[in-house]
Amino acid sequence: MDVTASVDEEDDMETTRTELPTVTVAAVRAPVPMSGLRDFYDTAYTRVAEAAAREGWAIAGPAFGWYRGMPTDTVDVTAGFPVDGVAPGTSSGGVDVLDLPGGDALVLTHTGSYDALPEAWARLEQDSAARGVQARGDFWEEYVTEPSPGGDPEANVTRLVLPLRAGA
Repeated sequence: MDVTASVDEEDDMETTRTELPTVTVAAVRAPVPMSGLRDFYDTAYTRVAEAAAREGWAIAGPAFGWYRGMPTDTVDVTAGFPVDGVAPGTSSGGVDVLDLPGGDALVLTHTGSYDALPEAWARLEQDSAARGVQARGDFWEEYVTEPSPGGDPEANVTRLVLPLRAGA
């Protein structure tokens, strides 16, 4: 595994290049207006958790949001959780089990409010350009910590993943 890093002394965000495994996930996919993204996530995560409980699927990691292209007024987004013990192609109540494809990727971990995620993504894109690599076209966020009502948004940890084109 080739791992390289660059660190910005001002914000301590580190971009790492790594080879990610393909992960089986249970998720809901939809085209969503940007203004409805928060409601979509809330509904999708609830539906996936209910399907997992009903079907006996083991949730095996943090919630994620997988974007199939750059957002405009709407975005093609898939939201759910990694799961163990269920085969891709399975579905239950509008929740589908599929593979989140792995491969060569740049990864940056952001600690702080979700409001600062656009700046973190901009940083990851700058690092990608500086390395001379090209994105595959999709990307995702893994919500490592679960926000809680009344919790400190600055304590949120989000892992940003930018898959790279083969041979990049």
